[in-house]
Amino acid sequence: MGNESVLCPMCRGVLPASGKESYTASRGRLIVTNGYCSGGCAEAADQTQQMAARQQVQQQAAEVTQQVARPRPAPSPAPVPVPAGAGRAPLRVVR
Repeated sequence: MGNESVLCPMCRGVLPASGKESYTASRGRLIVTNGYCSGGCAEAADQTQQMAARQQVQQQAAEVTQQVARPRPAPSPAPVPVPAGAGRAPLRVVR
């Protein structure tokens, strides 16, 4: 009998035995080191997974909201080339 067959995959506690022949020295050592599985681990894991899924959905919704609410800057128009001297006032020379 391997250790993995008597351990709860969630809490790593020792699962209840199917009969008195299941109580061996190695099982006794595991009970002392790991303790018993208190039960309900599958339900607790289910609730944890559901909470994680809800949090992920809420986070994705928040990200989408931020993307929609955040205004994006308008692209700047391409610069128009200006001929040399155009648009400038003529220079006035002062002596």
